[in-house]
Amino acid sequence: MKSVMGKTNLYAALTCAALVAPFASNNALAEELSPWLVRVRLLDVVTERNNTAGGGVGADTLKVSDQVQPEVDVTYFFTKNIAAELVATYPVSHSINLSGTDIGGLKELPPTLNLQWHFDPLGKVTPYIGAGVTYMRTWDSRAAGGALTTSQNNWGGDLQVGMDYAIDQHWSFNVDVKKVWISADVQAVGGASVLTANINPLLAGVGLGYRF
Repeated sequence: MKSVMGKTNLYAALTCAALVAPFASNNALAEELSPWLVRVRLLDVVTERNNTAGGGVGADTLKVSDQVQPEVDVTYFFTKNIAAELVATYPVSHSINLSGTDIGGLKELPPTLNLQWHFDPLGKVTPYIGAGVTYMRTWDSRAAGGALTTSQNNWGGDLQVGMDYAIDQHWSFNVDVKKVWISADVQAVGGASVLTANINPLLAGVGLGYRF
C-alpha cells in the first residue's frame, strides 16, 4: 500500500513539475532581459495644415514643409509596465511658405522625453501609450532675399501610442504614432513682422527594436 501511495505521489509531483516548467522557463527568460530597449525607426513628419500667420501679415496661410526622417530612441524599463523613452531624430529641415511664396526655412532638432505605460502582451503584441515633453532647437535660418530669424529654444508637449510585435526574445517590429504641439516665432526681413509657425507635427514611424 505504501509503495502504491509513494508511486502516486511521485507521479503527481512529476506531473506538476511538467506543468510548471514552461512557465518557470518563460519567467526566467523574462527576468534575464535587460531593462534597455533601443529602436530605429523611419518617421513621416507631417506638420500643421491649418496654420494662419499673424503679426501684421493678415490672414496669410503659413505652411511648414513635411519631411521623412530617420529616428533612434532609447527606452529604459523601471518595471515591466513603466518605462521612459528618449527620442533623438536626425536634424529636420523645413521650408516655410507664406501664401504660396517661399520666405525661407530652418533646421530643427526636437529631442523628446516620454513616460510610457506598456500593457501586458496580447500574444506577441505589446501595446503602449505615452506622454512627455519636447525641446526644439532651431538653427541655420534662411530667407529668400534676406535674413530670417527664428526663436532658437522652443518647448512643447506630446502624446504617443504604439505597439511592439515580438519577432523573438530580443527583436521586435515597432509601429509608433506621436502628436507634438510645438511652435517657433519667426521674424521676417527687417524685423517688421513677427509670425508664429505652429509646426505641431504628427509623427508616424515604423522600425525595429532590440531588447538587450
